[in-house]
Amino acid sequence: MGHGERGFTLIETVVGAAIACVVIWSLLALVTRTRAASERLSARADAQSRANRLEERLESEASSAWAVFIPARDVLGADDADGHELDLFTEDASHRPSAWAYRYDTSSHRLARYAYAPGIAPVETESLGSYDAFAAHGTFSPSALADASSAAYDPLFATASVPFVTHAFAEFPGALGGNGIVTVALRAPGVERTLTLASATAPSAFTIVLRYTPSPAPSATPPLPLPTLTASATATP
Repeated sequence: MGHGERGFTLIETVVGAAIACVVIWSLLALVTRTRAASERLSARADAQSRANRLEERLESEASSAWAVFIPARDVLGADDADGHELDLFTEDASHRPSAWAYRYDTSSHRLARYAYAPGIAPVETESLGSYDAFAAHGTFSPSALADASSAAYDPLFATASVPFVTHAFAEFPGALGGNGIVTVALRAPGVERTLTLASATAPSAFTIVLRYTPSPAPSATPPLPLPTLTASATATP
């Protein structure tokens, strides 16, 4: 080492190394936080997209269903008192009944779609991803839309007044049609919403049509009798 030159002391080396470690640790922490924030943002965007698709799908399918209902037992035979499954029912042009179910597994947080029919075992047709919560509630009377204390309340219908009509299908026990309302609470990262669903066949009253064989003859109202005019003459002498 030349004259006027000196090396780093042990203390200076240790201090320098400590400063370098702090800087590196800070950079790693920043990278980790940035990555975690990016993953959370991506998860939220993905959850929003999945929730939007599910909402559009449920509303579309409800608009073509004869009944939207919560079964007493789900497609796998478990009790559905907590509303972890929502079912929809319809018939084709040949009056063959069919149904499909949205079943939420509370342990795996997975939502799946099943298709089934009377005498036909349910078949899982699609996995719809994971959600933090999925629960169906109802069936509510349409008047619940105007009830601020109801889960189905909608200020848009605050002044609505519609009678509650239900219809049970003999060919598909358990399916309840009519104008009842079912709500679905959905929760995922960055998503928390309540869907209001009703079947397409949602009458507010029934019309009874009577058909006679043979058809009765049309009733005829007899014409009113014409007035009788009486002429009288008076003779003058």
